[in-house]
Amino acid sequence: MAARFYFEIANAEETIHDLVGVEAAGLEEALIEARSVIAEMAEEITGNGREPPWTLLVRNEDGWLVGRLPIRK
Repeated sequence: MAARFYFEIANAEETIHDLVGVEAAGLEEALIEARSVIAEMAEEITGNGREPPWTLLVRNEDGWLVGRLPIRK
């Protein structure tokens, strides 16, 4: 049974919320998708390295935080 997971991008100053989410068979599949998202965006979001570090937060459909992955180049 598929579940919906939401990816938020956050640092000490702001949070960008995911209002759509992705469907995944479970947490492991959602974390694989999250790592793919990080690989695609790491270069542009980390900028010059002077801003606070970003983290990708994974939430389940109930809003619980179920994963936290640092965003690095």
